Amino acid sequence: MASSPLVAFRRFLHRHFVVNGVRIYYNSVWKTKIGAGSRISLSVKIDKANPEGVVIGKNTAVTFGVAIVTHDFVNNFHTTTTIGSNCFIGANAIIMPGVTIGDQCIIGAGSVVLRDVPAHSVVMGNPGRVIERDIKLGPWGVRIAAPKAENIAKIAPEADVAVAARESLID
Repeated sequence: MASSPLVAFRRFLHRHFVVNGVRIYYNSVWKTKIGAGSRISLSVKIDKANPEGVVIGKNTAVTFGVAIVTHDFVNNFHTTTTIGSNCFIGANAIIMPGVTIGDQCIIGAGSVVLRDVPAHSVVMGNPGRVIERDIKLGPWGVRIAAPKAENIAKIAPEADVAVAARESLID
């Protein structure tokens, strides 16, 4: 039986090569521009009609089922869709053509992003709306500081209503 440190090291090497391999595959075969350290799930759907239009910054995590669209078939145009550095894109989110997501943003699972997203924001919903601003994130969209209640209340006053409703159910 293999020793535990050796097994852990093999897992580390395997993960390192798989994570970097996906990024290198997209950049070399499909000509996307995905920054170093970014983690792209194998099930991400990158628009193959215009893959050169996909630009992702450094240390960004794009989770399973995300669709990044760079063309509009009906209106017959191809454009660039940009995701900044240190972002986290939640499962099954859809990033529409021509959208620019700023650095250090979180896109919630299942969100449909139709408009540009300012840096340091949290976006959720369909259509995606900014629900929090002035967040600080590290690599892959990991929060550095806990969310401030006043930042959430300013952007999404309905969040207070939702919290009150949830607390009344618990009581």
